[in-house]
Amino acid sequence: MDNLMDLFEQQMGGDMLQQIGSQFGINDPQKTQVATKSAFSVLMGALTKNASQGNGASILSSVLDRDHDGSILDDVAGYITGNSKVSNPKTVDGAGILSHLLGDKSDSIFDQVASIAGIDKNSSAGLMAKLAPIAMGMLGKAKREQNLDENGLQDILKKTVEPAKNDSMIGGLLTSFLDQDGDGSVVDDLGRMGFKAIFKGLFGRK
Repeated sequence: MDNLMDLFEQQMGGDMLQQIGSQFGINDPQKTQVATKSAFSVLMGALTKNASQGNGASILSSVLDRDHDGSILDDVAGYITGNSKVSNPKTVDGAGILSHLLGDKSDSIFDQVASIAGIDKNSSAGLMAKLAPIAMGMLGKAKREQNLDENGLQDILKKTVEPAKNDSMIGGLLTSFLDQDGDGSVVDDLGRMGFKAIFKGLFGRK
């Protein structure tokens, strides 16, 4: 499957959608669906943008191998409810991923996702933090199962993001995010620190 959004919607359908909505005070399934789709699209957009910069695809590949092999998907319900046991804390560090991936534009993204879905900002922020490790896990699983190299990672990200840009509800948010310069600390700091240093800080290379 080339479009990770299709996989995401399959994974997060039905009871799973209700569980994650209830966890963040979203009791309307339609609002939850719009919020999760919007959040996932932005996360994929951020990864697409970062992977296209410098040696970003190479670093992303290493990060996936080390911290996001897709095992989180073996028990998504357990992860969402906090009942799963994960040996690597970086695998589930959603807040850390968002902080560095979206940078100082995090609040703006939370507001926009909240506005699109008709939910409050706190629900939007919590939902995105919860979904970030799932997004990384899906990309990591695709890499492992399809034996994707750096070009393959960029290709699957683009195939996921491009259709979403045409979505009537979330396309504007995603397009503006992708086209905007300096929309997060990852991008803002490229010139000063170098892409490798940013990812080292984000994912804690040892």
